Amino acid sequence: MTPSSSPSDILPPGAASGLLPRPGLSTRISGLYLAVYLHFGFFGFLPLWLSATGATAGEIGILMAIPLMLRLVTVAPFSAWAGRTGRVRSAIAFTALGSAALITLLLRQPDHLGRVLIVVAFSTTWDQIPVLTDAYAVMAVRRDGLDFGRLRVWGSIGAVASSAGAGWAFGLTGIAALPWLVAALLILPALVTLALPSDRTAADEAGLAAGSWRQVVGDLTLMRLVVAASLVMASHGVLTSFGPIQWAERGISTGVIGMLQAIAVSAEIVAFWFGSKLLGRRDPGMLIWLAGCVSIVRWLVMAGDPSASLLFVVQLLQGVTATGAILGTMLVIASRVPLASSAAAQGLNAVLLGLALAATTAGAGVLWQRGVSTAYLSMAALAAIAVLLAWPGWRLGSRDVPAPDEPPFMQERS
Repeated sequence: MTPSSSPSDILPPGAASGLLPRPGLSTRISGLYLAVYLHFGFFGFLPLWLSATGATAGEIGILMAIPLMLRLVTVAPFSAWAGRTGRVRSAIAFTALGSAALITLLLRQPDHLGRVLIVVAFSTTWDQIPVLTDAYAVMAVRRDGLDFGRLRVWGSIGAVASSAGAGWAFGLTGIAALPWLVAALLILPALVTLALPSDRTAADEAGLAAGSWRQVVGDLTLMRLVVAASLVMASHGVLTSFGPIQWAERGISTGVIGMLQAIAVSAEIVAFWFGSKLLGRRDPGMLIWLAGCVSIVRWLVMAGDPSASLLFVVQLLQGVTATGAILGTMLVIASRVPLASSAAAQGLNAVLLGLALAATTAGAGVLWQRGVSTAYLSMAALAAIAVLLAWPGWRLGSRDVPAPDEPPFMQERS
């Protein structure tokens, strides 16, 4: 970047890479996202399965917390290794198949210690899959100029379809079939990777050097934006944990609550589909800043315990507050991080996001006990910090220098 460059002059990833586009790659990566997220709705029934097999409430709490804790220490180093060695695609297949095999061990119905050991091994493998998928997609965005939002939206569609179908499937098979069903669905991403080009080939074509953590952590603008996006996502903690409870206490029926949640997901899907197109050649960090601004408004409205009719409007903001942060982060990584360091950046993003989500999820209960207004105002304050970190003025006149192997299309024009 140059001191006189303007965020509005940023070229979209891949716009002038000089590399031949790979036909059908967008469809194949969309299929990968769909395959990766199809098991999520089924996996959401794991607490019910654990209860049915004799686990106590305390034991279930420990088991469900294991993936959150392990994510903080295992994802970043593994994703960095996969990116550095050009094995992101292979790692997706390996972790998907490994997760499928490990979850079937629960069929033996071990005691609590046995379940803990299985869940530790499963989580270490399973936590990698969505992060590696994002890393592969962002590398394709950078190399081929694909629209990340229209790739990632299929993950949301898969999660919605999975949530809708899981209850029906368990009605036919019974909850005891959960390990088998999740294992079968986890095989799908591994099968899809067979149709994807190796990321080693992409790196060789681009002539990029091996990635390093120094290139990621040394970009202060990148770090500031990733932290800001993590805070925006974390500010959803109170709504995620207590939103349905708040609405039910006001007499809103479960059917209407379901509609409110469906509207939020639908808003995310629409935002993913059109987000990159609407952004155009503007600085993708603007999406994170906008997500923070809208989050402040959203939580201030929620602090006032709005009516059911206003809640429908507020839920539509999910397309900006959540999708803006996610899409903005992915596009910032695509525009600032060298190809071979993309997986390392995704791993770091996962760790920062995990820390922020863990803190707000744990604190949401304490805040809720102090009142609805206090809880949501605290989330608005968190979003305000994100707005300050993502403020576009920080990047105007920036003297950040692109990585030596950064292709011309990722740099700003003076």
